[in-house]
Amino acid sequence: MKAVHRGDDTFTDIMCGRVPKDSLVIEMIGQIDELVAVLGVVRSVLSDDPRLESLEKKIREHQRHLLRIASYIASGGKSAAKPPISPEVLKSIEEEIRELWSKLPQPKGFIVPSGPLPAAVTNLARAICRRVERYASRLAREGYIEKLVYVYMNRLSDLLFVYLRYVVHVLGASEEYL
Repeated sequence: MKAVHRGDDTFTDIMCGRVPKDSLVIEMIGQIDELVAVLGVVRSVLSDDPRLESLEKKIREHQRHLLRIASYIASGGKSAAKPPISPEVLKSIEEEIRELWSKLPQPKGFIVPSGPLPAAVTNLARAICRRVERYASRLAREGYIEKLVYVYMNRLSDLLFVYLRYVVHVLGASEEYL
């Protein structure tokens, strides 16, 4: 049983030292943790349909990127480590966005999120990713993380939007517009 409750003093331990639990660094790590968790739900739902198996595998890789980013942040960010994201990763995301988008009909307006369930949970992940992106923008402006890490979050949220639309398309559902 865990006997030490070091967090009772409102601080927590990460690789770079002891920091307040409400610090931007801890908030960012927590936001990434939430995104990784909801992406796990997305993977679980997508794995029920063989037509979406390739997306499930790609999302798994993004979970791994996110966990590396959380570790990078916990270790002290750019002052202590190289960013875990490369320009090649960003290029790959941009290519995937272009490829999938070319298979989709043009949207007819602002999309109102709805089902089916695989699309709805993908949209939830997209919304959480946007929140993570906002925290990353602050850390990038403050010089704590490399801009490349922020750009990754921006591209990932774009990719999740495309995944949402792709899932709707593959499942033969209709998009609802405002």
